[in-house]
Amino acid sequence: MDYFDVVFPLNMGPLTYSWPSHRGNLSPGMIVRAEVRNSMHHGIVLGCASGYPPGQLKEISEVIFDIPVMSPALLNLMKWMADYYLAPEGVVLKSMAFMDYFNQPGKKVHKTNPCAPEGAKDIPALPQISPDHLSPVIASLSANKYATYLLHEQSLRHEISSLLEILRGICNIIILVPEITHIRVLSPILKDFLRDRLTILHGGLSKGQRRNTLYRILSGDSDIVIGTRIAVFAPLQRVSLLCVLEEQNRAYKNLEGARYHGRDVAVMRGYLGKSTVALFSAAPSLESFHNTVKGKYTLLPQEGRAQRPRIEVIPMKSTKKMTPYLSLRSIQSASNMLKNGKNVLFLINRKGYSLIECAECNNILMCPDCGIPLIYHKIKFLLKCHYCPYTSSVPEACPRCRSLKLDTVGAGTQRIAADLQAYLKKKPLRLDSDAFKDEPGLRDRASDLLGHDVVVATRAVSGRLSLQGTYGLCVFLNPDIGLHLPDFRSSELLFQEIIGVSEHIRYDGLIIIQTKMPEHHVFRFITGYRFKDFFTSELSVRKSLAYPPFSRLIVLKASSLTDLTAFFMKALSHLDDTIEMVGPLHTRVKGTHVWKVLLKSAAKERLGACTKKVIDALRKEKRLRIVVDVDPISV
Repeated sequence: MDYFDVVFPLNMGPLTYSWPSHRGNLSPGMIVRAEVRNSMHHGIVLGCASGYPPGQLKEISEVIFDIPVMSPALLNLMKWMADYYLAPEGVVLKSMAFMDYFNQPGKKVHKTNPCAPEGAKDIPALPQISPDHLSPVIASLSANKYATYLLHEQSLRHEISSLLEILRGICNIIILVPEITHIRVLSPILKDFLRDRLTILHGGLSKGQRRNTLYRILSGDSDIVIGTRIAVFAPLQRVSLLCVLEEQNRAYKNLEGARYHGRDVAVMRGYLGKSTVALFSAAPSLESFHNTVKGKYTLLPQEGRAQRPRIEVIPMKSTKKMTPYLSLRSIQSASNMLKNGKNVLFLINRKGYSLIECAECNNILMCPDCGIPLIYHKIKFLLKCHYCPYTSSVPEACPRCRSLKLDTVGAGTQRIAADLQAYLKKKPLRLDSDAFKDEPGLRDRASDLLGHDVVVATRAVSGRLSLQGTYGLCVFLNPDIGLHLPDFRSSELLFQEIIGVSEHIRYDGLIIIQTKMPEHHVFRFITGYRFKDFFTSELSVRKSLAYPPFSRLIVLKASSLTDLTAFFMKALSHLDDTIEMVGPLHTRVKGTHVWKVLLKSAAKERLGACTKKVIDALRKEKRLRIVVDVDPISV
């Protein structure tokens, strides 16, 4: 009788089971079925048990696959993720899309590629990349050793060109992109180059498509995988190269289950599997840039001098304005561009029409559940909370002083679109989540529709811009909102966003930034595209405040229908003096008690160990739901 540890996609660690030797060999990485809590579940064999608990053990019922579906490196990656992200192995396994492997016994899986990419429209000419520029990456691939390279490119088009140059003659590759829209643009280009070796893996596929994709990889029919963050777990037995395009993109962070970061997991998979890792970006994350300074990564700087649109900063406190949120300069520039047959784009970080404020007592109408301002949606005459599902009609009087004088203040996409139509005499195309809901299919066509004469969009839509620079003008209407948030990454995010949008503006075009803080350092560096100066300045600020990458952050959140504040505070007593604690903040959302605390420490390993003790203490209370976010993208 042999004994094996098995991990199930449940909120628990590995369990030990028996396996009679006469039933055949059992190897790590195989999928099996066994009983857990009086029901049958699929699990993955982790390895031989080093010891087993006393008493009679349950027996593994059956083997689903007679070959391992997870390589030793992938199993080690799961163990590392459980340790680093402070999550049970079962939660990590579930986040690795483990459930997609299952087929009914006896059913034949077709080997056709159900994920063949659709043809691309208007694929732009890609820039030429010198092979000498990429020679360090090519040399690393030839040596079959681990190394991580940060390729600072001029644009996404340059990222793609460098990727194609690296892929020549290489097998067993994983290519990560931030979102599905990137796959729709990139996969036809790769399909022409790689043919049937390419397969696609992302959460937007049906269960059957994902299952067939995994089968193609396991059978060896496809050795090159492109996908979103979930593709980092593609079951290639040996990975030569892992590529991460737009490595700075926040979409790589998983926000449920095990809250891993796809870029960081890719680097660790490369390390464990002795693979080469290539991180691409036109505006690298500060963490990755710092790793090049420390020597953990190798920086390959931009090749040549980029042609970029001019950036102009408009001081909104002193400039002439058409409205409180639209400068005369922006309207005049847009009008001139339209006369010359060029498109214009207005980006604002707020959907809806405006806020509602009482003219008598200055009371802003707030969400009763979340305590944040409600947004007025004029088209449907509704007030909506953009944090929770709360909606209400607009009251006739102020709920505080009963005044009938309620004014609209501020501006969202709806109000900006209405004002632009009045000033420019053209009806703008509005693109935000509300427009996507009102018109089914609009989201999928957004990249094509962005060629409209005048577009008003939330900044989240800017990631859907096409690869070609089709706009003559882009106006950032309210970038100050992000800078006012209590987030140490706010300057970095705005810098990256402006760089990202600049790729889609004609090189002889113009970017206007309306701000009440023209002296802010991010605007000083962005006007000249001074990447290195910005990185150096921002790292200096981070170091003085002991923020990442000079420390580690963990957000710990717990919720319960019962007030367990005393129990939560007692669990936090496991923290020591090396850990700075911000909070905890205790709130109530729709009758649920929520506790949230931010933990920070330069002693990264000590922070992880102490937080694990806190989590173990909290899990003794079954009424608590616990969420742990290591390296949060937002605080």
